[in-house]
Amino acid sequence: MGLLPAEFALPALLGLAVLLWTMPPASPARTGQIAWFGGVALFFVTLIFPIQFERQWITIGWALEGAALLWLFHRVPHQGLRITGVGLLAVAFVRLALNPAVLIYHPRSAAPLLNWYLYGYGIVTACFFAAARLVAPPRHLLFSIKLPPILNGLGTVLAFLLLNIEIADYFSETGSVLTFQFSGNLGRDMTYSIAWAVFALALLLVGIGRQLRGARYAGLGLLSVTLLKLFLHDLAHLGQLYRIGALIGVAAIAILASAMYQRYLAMARPQG
Repeated sequence: MGLLPAEFALPALLGLAVLLWTMPPASPARTGQIAWFGGVALFFVTLIFPIQFERQWITIGWALEGAALLWLFHRVPHQGLRITGVGLLAVAFVRLALNPAVLIYHPRSAAPLLNWYLYGYGIVTACFFAAARLVAPPRHLLFSIKLPPILNGLGTVLAFLLLNIEIADYFSETGSVLTFQFSGNLGRDMTYSIAWAVFALALLLVGIGRQLRGARYAGLGLLSVTLLKLFLHDLAHLGQLYRIGALIGVAAIAILASAMYQRYLAMARPQG
């Protein structure tokens, strides 16, 4: 099935080649026409991979097309490419993050972790992070809105959702539909707490390393939520062994995060 969009891409690629050869560089319509032909060609090219693998092909195709249009914007500075690319990425985010029906579109895979959730959410998440780099300054403003923080933030949300989905899928014993439960399975509850703490630490590392205030605050916020879960839920419901494991794991990560943040504040404090 992946050959079908490839065949549709050929006329657009042919039209783009003819346009590049025949259209005078000084023509005012050249940029707009290249944007249209290039965008259509990229649309069908980006559909090859998701259609071949079937699962969530519409959402993945839109995300790939959005990132591809932002890449094309580097070569053809047409504002419509950037608007369409960001719009397609936003739609892909809504379909994966705000549409609970996405979890029942397909039955659960028999293989834990290496499943269509990793494929679907992982590719779209990568598209958001790639798109954030493609709209780095001086291309970062769209209607006076800074795009990189928004795209990075949405990608981080999808990555966090993927983390929780994979945990829920791994510990789901029966049924073809994925369900989220935060009690009743000691190993799963401990895994949630430790995974959240590791994710918070990763956000803190990125925030410190790249001087991103939003990432630092998000990491500290998630770590605070993890500590509240640990003390208000885990210590009361987990068995002794799992309780110790969760407490040691989260505490070690919290201490490491605190030491790193204190060092960062000391380095950032002006000398004098």
